[in-house]
Amino acid sequence: MRGVGRLALLGAFLAVGCAPVASPSASPAGASPTTPPTVTSTARATPSAQPTVAAPTDVVARCVRDTPNAPTGVIELRPDGWFDQTPDGAAVTDFPKTVIQVYAPTEVEGPPYEGPHRLVLYESFPANDAYFESRIERSRASGGEPVDVTVCGETTQVWVDESSGELVVGWTDRDKSDVLVANTADFTVQGLVDSAESVYDCCG
Repeated sequence: MRGVGRLALLGAFLAVGCAPVASPSASPAGASPTTPPTVTSTARATPSAQPTVAAPTDVVARCVRDTPNAPTGVIELRPDGWFDQTPDGAAVTDFPKTVIQVYAPTEVEGPPYEGPHRLVLYESFPANDAYFESRIERSRASGGEPVDVTVCGETTQVWVDESSGELVVGWTDRDKSDVLVANTADFTVQGLVDSAESVYDCCG
């Protein structure tokens, strides 16, 4: 009898040890299951879920300058085969602080510097709008009309004279004022703006 009692007691312990153990996260009967917090891995997030940062455009990149003072500029974006053909002694009458550069496919011996197949850059030191305003008045007198544009973030205008094809745009580059003149035989309004934004520092 004593041996039988020991067997019965051992069986009871084994029955308890084999019983299923409730999960600690299990919900009480009748209660809604608790949803664990969702953890999102940033490394696995899709691109559409990331903050959108606008990449700098080509126009903005062209307008970046390294120095606060603007030296003489060079037009980087111009028609193929056009180079600086500025004649010796070229000057701007009545504007002694404004210098001129003439770009063309062939040699330019003297005035007139502007017209078809010419791209002319005027730079005034220090910055002032006097020369650009004089060109606006000349264009207006010939029936020219303004077109609103933006050059390197600055709101300005391209003046278009349909009778002669003249295109004129002006803007400020740090401590100098620039005016670019072309012709509709070679440039569109946007093409002129693109060339204006491509004026980069030459010599400091």
